[in-house]
Amino acid sequence: METDKIKTLQEFKDFASYHFKLLKPTQDKGGESIREIRFYGYTDMTCLGVNLIKMCLNVVYSDELDNREIYIGSVLELALQLIPSAEIEVLDEIYRMVNEKSEDK
Repeated sequence: METDKIKTLQEFKDFASYHFKLLKPTQDKGGESIREIRFYGYTDMTCLGVNLIKMCLNVVYSDELDNREIYIGSVLELALQLIPSAEIEVLDEIYRMVNEKSEDK
């Protein structure tokens, strides 16, 4: 459907819904949307988070860049979302289990 042939609100909604596919509304209706990011695993996801934080540190400590042009807070918020907090608890438990067995020997 070409934009010059849209005559009704429903035609516009159909046209727009075809093109707006990246964001998905959340189920809780809080006005937030979700964008899926695909990773090859936890390592890939965590490395991206680490790289985002390193990038922010480079910008903060750089004398050559105008830090006002880059909103570092949004990048750091994304990096925080990439840290697998719940999974880290599992790693702590595995670490405790491994150390208990090595102490028994």
